[in-house]
Amino acid sequence: MRSRSLGLRGRRTAAGIVLSVALLPALALSACGSSDEDSSTSSSAGTSTAAAATEPATTGASTTASADNGGKPAWCGDEEITLGIQDGGGLNAWSAASLEQVKLEAAKCPNIKKTIEVNAGFDPQKATSGIQSMISQGANAIVIIPDAGVCAELPALRQATQRGVKVATHAADGCGKVGTDYVSYSDWDPVANGKLWASWMAKQMGGKGNLLFMGGPAGNTVDQGSVTGILEELKKYPDIKVLEGLSPKSWPVTNWDPAQAQKLMASLLAKYPQIDGLIDGYGANVPGEIKAFRDAGRKIPPIITIQLNALSCEYDKAKGTDEAFELATISNRNWTGRLAVRHAVAAVNGIENNDPGLMALPLLEDSTQPGMEPKCYEDKGPDYDPSNEMTDEELQELIDQSAQPAS
Repeated sequence: MRSRSLGLRGRRTAAGIVLSVALLPALALSACGSSDEDSSTSSSAGTSTAAAATEPATTGASTTASADNGGKPAWCGDEEITLGIQDGGGLNAWSAASLEQVKLEAAKCPNIKKTIEVNAGFDPQKATSGIQSMISQGANAIVIIPDAGVCAELPALRQATQRGVKVATHAADGCGKVGTDYVSYSDWDPVANGKLWASWMAKQMGGKGNLLFMGGPAGNTVDQGSVTGILEELKKYPDIKVLEGLSPKSWPVTNWDPAQAQKLMASLLAKYPQIDGLIDGYGANVPGEIKAFRDAGRKIPPIITIQLNALSCEYDKAKGTDEAFELATISNRNWTGRLAVRHAVAAVNGIENNDPGLMALPLLEDSTQPGMEPKCYEDKGPDYDPSNEMTDEELQELIDQSAQPAS
């Protein structure tokens, strides 16, 4: 996989695709955090009032050949749409960013007359009832992150599909069959992602030492895929020992909760006198894990994870000191929600959509490569991710790069 930068880190879009970072720090960082209401609706086209104080702006990106004569993307079509949006986990910072991406894309289509939002809070029963509620409220398109539990949403997704609703999943495997149980599944390729992480880490460790992986909720399909890739790649490095009996069914569980991750890391540092590399599937966990290393008086090892401004700022602050560490990241992939919107809306209109499913993402930051060093955006919030500012052209560049063979 190529690891060149897409040049996103220094860019700004001119017309408002910027993530509402002023909102995000106020949201609980616990991955189990939930809102006061399970669902909400809005009748304004492509917008919702539930999770943002202001109406999201459309992107300044050109829709190029995909646009119709009115400047509207061709995938919007003309059919009136009620769009259901569901997050299985809850509105932590990552989920809020993903929701914002979905709403920004939906705002391009004036024929999306109503949106319905559901937060399942990692409760499978809540997830199922949320999908059924969206169906009963007339949703003819649903965009969902199916991560309330391992495959928990699949029966309800099938029910929606059987009722003629066009369902597009993203950012977590719904465990169904694309084209049968739902229209599409847009995501990174977690196995390829795990291989990339392990390959980079093995080089930093010199092919030997103790490696620790920190994951989210037990059994989640995202970490299952990543761990599968990590272990497959590490077969090339027999002198690297993976701690805590790591397997696709078992890993140190943080529940994507930074406070829990810091506490767990403290206990693992007491257990293991040597940790030479750290992989974490959730970038927001890592600043707390770094603090645990510092509190224990331990050297911070090389780290690879997903992009986050707070983490880049930690790297920048430590650079040139005794606490310096190597860091590499890939995109948070909140933007997969944009692809899911396109798939679901196009399907309602009977329009063919060729946006990809699984993508092998490249490194966006790599402290070991000139020109790819992590950048701290001091004028942005800790949860800011520059890859969420991609224009349609930049997103297409990332998609094209992700489709390239590994190098």
